[in-house]
Amino acid sequence: MELKDFIKETLAQITNGVVEAQELIKNTGAYINPEGRLEGNQVRTGFEGEYRSIQNVKMSIAVKVIENTQTKAALGVVSAFINAGAATANSDSNSVTNRIEFEIPISLPITNVTK
Repeated sequence: MELKDFIKETLAQITNGVVEAQELIKNTGAYINPEGRLEGNQVRTGFEGEYRSIQNVKMSIAVKVIENTQTKAALGVVSAFINAGAATANSDSNSVTNRIEFEIPISLPITNVTK
């Protein structure tokens, strides 16, 4: 899997998971990512998306760069897989595995808290 696809899918699944969880518990009285801000020990609710929390999604990913005589270079997220019965070609190749770490700020979908 390419790095960009991994990041895109991870963020989309986090966001969709929040939306699905919000829908699942909407009649319980609990809130997931409620709209508002913390002032001292009290939460002040906003008005129509006025107060939105920003959180960081921290990622630590192992990436592998493979360079061989058939392809110039390829960058992908390291994953384990079994290659059973696939045709392979002889080629000279070099690979290097590195770890990259970064944070992506995200404002997840809010639950509008009205009283």
